[in-house]
Amino acid sequence: MKRLVIVLCLMVVGFAMSAQSAFKEGTHYEVLDKNKSEKPIVKEFFSLFCQHCFQFEPFMDSLASSLPNGVEFVKSHVDYLPRDNKPVSSGIVKAFIMMGDLGKEKELAAKFFAAIHLGQAPVASENDIKMLFIDSGVSGSKFDQLYNSKSVKDRAKAMSELWIEYEISSVPTVVVNEKYKINMSSLKSISELIDITLFLLKQK
Repeated sequence: MKRLVIVLCLMVVGFAMSAQSAFKEGTHYEVLDKNKSEKPIVKEFFSLFCQHCFQFEPFMDSLASSLPNGVEFVKSHVDYLPRDNKPVSSGIVKAFIMMGDLGKEKELAAKFFAAIHLGQAPVASENDIKMLFIDSGVSGSKFDQLYNSKSVKDRAKAMSELWIEYEISSVPTVVVNEKYKINMSSLKSISELIDITLFLLKQK
């Protein structure tokens, strides 16, 4: 029995090593012309207006929970969706930052995803954004205070520039250690996403 356990363990390790060695630069990931981050970090570029991001949300939660201790997982909201409504595409980035400031990121992100993709409420104006916050217990005055604050505006501007800096052409996209951009369309399962992320975290 003990020998069988050892054999099975070796098979699992061997499979993981062979799977990881199958990940090829140019096919499964790109190397960005950037310095690798000093601390390990996995960054998901996404949009609350993206249908695929909505569908991928449970997988991203699985990815985040699978990361080794000490690896930070962060989400970065792009500002190019919806493409024909700049006040909302910019405003939703401010709103996402506010969700974190208020300690309501998961709750409010889920509410926005449902409103946008399940048709529960329109999100076609900045007032629509505000109403979803109010429905979640945030006062209108508190929303206005944060939404119009210099801190939120400055951080939203910085976040809105990241997708250009990291050459993000579609969402969701995962970037590892600020240097390795995963080609999401090359992957067939959440297991492969986790495997390639762990593989890239170990790259020099």
